[in-house]
Amino acid sequence: MFKASYGLAASCALFLATMANDVDATENGLTNYPVGVNTALNGILPTPGQTYFYNYFQYYRAESFRGSDGKSSIPKFSAEVVVDAPRVVHTWNQMLGPFTLATGVIVPLFHVSTTVFGEKDVENNIGDVIVHPLMFGYVNEVHNFFTFLAPFDMALPTGEYDKNRIANTGQNHLAFMPNWQATWFPNPKIEISTAFTAEVYTKNHDTNYQSGTVLSGEALFGYSFNDKWQLGIQGFYTKQVTDDELEGHTYLDGFRGQAAAIGPQIRYTISPGVAVIAKYQHEFDVENRSKGDKFWVQFAFPF
Repeated sequence: MFKASYGLAASCALFLATMANDVDATENGLTNYPVGVNTALNGILPTPGQTYFYNYFQYYRAESFRGSDGKSSIPKFSAEVVVDAPRVVHTWNQMLGPFTLATGVIVPLFHVSTTVFGEKDVENNIGDVIVHPLMFGYVNEVHNFFTFLAPFDMALPTGEYDKNRIANTGQNHLAFMPNWQATWFPNPKIEISTAFTAEVYTKNHDTNYQSGTVLSGEALFGYSFNDKWQLGIQGFYTKQVTDDELEGHTYLDGFRGQAAAIGPQIRYTISPGVAVIAKYQHEFDVENRSKGDKFWVQFAFPF
């Protein structure tokens, strides 16, 4: 989730040559999964035969890249990432026992502006497309618990990539992203939503870099004042659990990234099934990735 001379790109490429997506962990401190996105009604899939449109807008700003000790490690670093990611999900009429079956796709569009060692690069292009080949949804009889498992989610290497650039909108590898999400209403006013995701990457053959596996968790506790307004607190924690490798050998000390974030969230329900969400996330406890702040605006409605 930077245009420079080849010498500059080569010297910093192993730290951050692709600031697309979310600037999280692994090669250059990046992941494909936009950690922090799933903090609202995320366990709920469309009903059978229904198609939903979702849109996720994120503005991210970082003024430092933190090393393994949590301190700034790259001089004159800054990053600004603007993402708009439309998503379509359709739930099929066929069911598998008590489970609904759904498929979907996300097509992210990026504006990336990054400065490394005082050298600035800007890129505007499509990112790595995320596909949901098959999701298994479940709703209990009283309709206060919703969940789904997406074991086959993946990010495809469709984004713009050049190993000699500082800014790219793609990461040049395939990412497998199985995830489980749930939403529970212990009473009509309270929502508790969670999401857990693993990311496993193939090798970037242009750089011979193999990123380590990343685990992420997201959560929301929301309180509805009435049938229109909900206020909540939400956040995420992401942690790399295996080492990065370069040319088949452990890179530095493994270059394992991590970050946590927390912030407020507000949801306005326009009509049943149509809602707009705004939220803010401040990052802390950051290692081997950029440290910044995220602002989100999300909405959803049925076709």
